Amino acid sequence: MFEGSFWELSLIFLLALVVFGPERLPGLARSVGLWVGKARAVMRNFNEQIERDLAAEEMRRHAAAKDSPKPDAVKRDGA
Repeated sequence: MFEGSFWELSLIFLLALVVFGPERLPGLARSVGLWVGKARAVMRNFNEQIERDLAAEEMRRHAAAKDSPKPDAVKRDGA
């Protein structure tokens, strides 16, 4: 999702520690982790639904192309 070096993540942790304090930081980390997990689950479900819809559309197109007559195979009257 995003990249961060060890020093950048350390700086973010230290800032969060100063702003929220050592008592609230574990609860905050837990809440953030739950929200990130929920967001990932939503994105995974969204991607799976898109893939299912695309596969279903491809199957419909394949079935329609298979069932439709080819232009050369159509016989004309008087020919």
